[in-house]
Amino acid sequence: MTTNIVEALNSTLKRAREYPILLFLDSIVEKIVEWFNERREKAQNLTSPLTPECERWLRHVWGEAGTLAPTQINANEWVIRGGGYNVVVDLQQMTCTCKKFELEKLPCEHALRAAGEIGENKFYKCY
Repeated sequence: MTTNIVEALNSTLKRAREYPILLFLDSIVEKIVEWFNERREKAQNLTSPLTPECERWLRHVWGEAGTLAPTQINANEWVIRGGGYNVVVDLQQMTCTCKKFELEKLPCEHALRAAGEIGENKFYKCY
């Protein structure tokens, strides 16, 4: 399966290219509606605000976070030691000096470690 929408449409509409233009456009609309319906049904069955892929990734990162040593600076900021360097995490501003938190828009292992220290839900606090 491809992640490029154009390639995906191209491969599923090979036969439809032979149709008159209006039928061809109807085929495109039908395929897109089908895809959106499948994704809507999957989304309705989710029990978390995160996608399954995001949850798997965060669980992996949480495993790395367990090896880090946190020190609280104030109510929102933590120094996290480990992995060869120290970083500062601000949970209120949702920032980390490693910059992964800001770039990926997902909490890095340092942010998860800090959130876990204050008893916040390690996966959802950072949202």
